[in-house]
Amino acid sequence: MKKKISVRLGKKVYNLVTDEDLEIVNQTIEKIEKDFKRYEEFIDEVGIDNILFVMLANTVLENVKMSERIKNLKKKLSQALREGDQEP
Repeated sequence: MKKKISVRLGKKVYNLVTDEDLEIVNQTIEKIEKDFKRYEEFIDEVGIDNILFVMLANTVLENVKMSERIKNLKKKLSQALREGDQEP
């Protein structure tokens, strides 16, 4: 079921529509709000668009690093399983 979620960042309200589990949505919003608070003091200096872009870039970087870690772990696990099969 689609839910409409509103998030206030600074003086702006952003509306989202999602069908994700409410617990996941709440965790996501909490992370966004927490990250935004780190940069909020710079709104007047750089503008909210730049702050949101930095937050987006940080999130994408985090996802890329996580994907690489997962790929490396899969590779190590696969190698360990192959080596385990080769033992007498």
